[in-house]
Amino acid sequence: MSSGTRARLAALIALAFVPAGLRAQRLDFVGGGVGMVVPAGSFGDVDKAGWQLSGLGIGTLKGSVHFVVDVLYGRTGHQGGVAGSSTLAGGTLSAALFVGPDGHRVRPFVSAGAGVFRVNVGVPGFGSAAATKLAPTVGVGALVGTGRRRAFLLARYVSVGTKPQSTNFLPVSAGVILTLGSP
Repeated sequence: MSSGTRARLAALIALAFVPAGLRAQRLDFVGGGVGMVVPAGSFGDVDKAGWQLSGLGIGTLKGSVHFVVDVLYGRTGHQGGVAGSSTLAGGTLSAALFVGPDGHRVRPFVSAGAGVFRVNVGVPGFGSAAATKLAPTVGVGALVGTGRRRAFLLARYVSVGTKPQSTNFLPVSAGVILTLGSP
């Protein structure tokens, strides 16, 4: 079974275990952003900071508790003059606790969840190694502004269970998020 097929199968299995109440919820906000990705741990010993693009969806579960769907594609370069790069692609589903009512201009939040990421490390002349693994994540962020168009800032810690070392990284994103429905 190819790694792409395994990733699709893992996503379908994860969807089956998402509580029915969450599947019935709708997104309140969608948006996208750009930022940097900083390798950490043993991954930080071999790769340097790079760039990333992200997509974000936020929906209300109950009161100040929301769900956050986050997708990311990023690229980092190798340290020490080694040619090539590493790519990171995946998504997470998190629960987020927002501070303050929706009418506040700045709404900070904390989040925790899990997802699936594909890590591909390539070195010209030596080929590449890729793995698709489960990735727990924690994060902090803020929605800024009121009305239909808002800004967001999001920083999270992602740990992809690759072997022999974990691929840990800190993506930081800033972007625009749009309100779906009435503001």
